[in-house]
Amino acid sequence: MRKKKVCFYLNVLLVGGIEKVLLELLRNIDYNEYEVTLLLAYKLGKIEKLKEEVPENIKITYLLEEEILVKGKRKKVIGNLGKIEKVLDETISFFRKLKIKKRLFKFIKDKDIIIDFDMTLAPYAKEINNKIITFCHFSPKNYNRGIKRRQIKHGKRLNDYDNVVVISDDMKKEMLEMYPFLGKKVVRIYNSFNIKEIERKALNIEDKHKELIDDNSYILAIGRIEETQKDFTTLIEAYNLIKNDIDEKLFIIGDGRHKEKLLSLVDVYDLEDRVVFLGFIKNPYPFIKGASAFVHSSKFEGLPTVLIEALILGKAIVATDCPTGPREILSNGKNGVLTKLSDEKSLAEGLKKVLLNKKLKEEFEEKTKEKRKEFDSNFVVKEFEKLL
Repeated sequence: MRKKKVCFYLNVLLVGGIEKVLLELLRNIDYNEYEVTLLLAYKLGKIEKLKEEVPENIKITYLLEEEILVKGKRKKVIGNLGKIEKVLDETISFFRKLKIKKRLFKFIKDKDIIIDFDMTLAPYAKEINNKIITFCHFSPKNYNRGIKRRQIKHGKRLNDYDNVVVISDDMKKEMLEMYPFLGKKVVRIYNSFNIKEIERKALNIEDKHKELIDDNSYILAIGRIEETQKDFTTLIEAYNLIKNDIDEKLFIIGDGRHKEKLLSLVDVYDLEDRVVFLGFIKNPYPFIKGASAFVHSSKFEGLPTVLIEALILGKAIVATDCPTGPREILSNGKNGVLTKLSDEKSLAEGLKKVLLNKKLKEEFEEKTKEKRKEFDSNFVVKEFEKLL
C-alpha cells in the first residue's frame, strides 16, 4: 500500500508555541502510513534554533535560500531591520512572493495533502488542487487586530481550505459565529504534548542554571517579548504592585523586539534585582518545575502552549482571561486563577491569591493532574490522523 505524501508548511521555523506543537505532531505521526516532508518559506540560518529537533527521517526543504531574498526577513525577525533596509526589503517583496509561489507549486505537485500550519498559504489556497488543511492558532476575533475588512478577507480565504483546524472549543465557537459558512470544515483538535518527555526534561537541569533555580524563589513567565500580544508590560506593573508583599522574584524566559522597552520599565520601577530576563532557553522545563507559580499575561492566544506545559508539571497558574485558551485550560478557574485582561491590579491580586494562600495553591496543583490527560500526544495525534 502506497504511503500518503503529506507536506507540512511553515513560513519560518522559530522558537514559539506553534513550532513546538508542529514538532510534537512530527514526532508522533504514523510513518508507516505517511511520507512526511517539512517545507519552510525562508532559510534563516542560526536563528532556526529548533531545527535540530525536527525528526531525522523528515526532509526539510526551503523555498527561499538566496541571501538577498532572506536577509530582510531574518533582520525583521530579530528586530534590527533599519529604515533604509526596510524600504529595500519592501522593494523586493513582490519578486519574493513570485518566487515563493512558483517554487511552492512545483514542490507540492506530487503531494497528497498539504498542512498549512500557520495560515501563510492562504493567498494561494484557492489555486492549490491538493487536499489542503490549515491550522488556526489564534483567536479569530483578535486576528488581524480585529480590523473588520481584514477579517472578512480572512474568512473568504479560510473557505478555500478543505479543513480548518482550531485548537480550542472557544476558538471553534468564535470561528463559526464569525464565519458560519465554514460549517463542518472547522475541526477542534487540541495541541499535543509528550507528557513523559516533558517530565524527563524537567529533571535535566544544566549546570549553569542549577544555582539560579536552587537559590531563588520565583514566579515564571515564558513567551516572545512581543507586546502586541504577550503584554509583559502589565505583568511587570502587576509585580511592582506586590513586590513588598512577596519574596519571589519574577523570571521571564524569551526573546523579542520589545525587550529594551521592558528593561526601561524595570528601571523606572527600580526592579533590576527582582525582575530577571533569562533570554531564550532551549529547555525551560526545569525552570517551570522550580517556580512557585506560573503567570501568563497575554492579550490574545489560541491555546497557549506554555500554560499546558505548566499544567503538565503541576504548577499553580495565574493567567489573564484572554481569548482564547486560558479559560478552557484552567477549567473556568477551577484549576487556576483567571484575571482581567491588561489589568495590572487584577493580575497582582491573582498572584497574591496563589502565592499567599498555601492551601489554595496546593489545591490548584493537585487539580492539574486530571486535566493534563486531555493534551496527551498519544490521543491527540490519532484525532489529527483522522483528518488525513
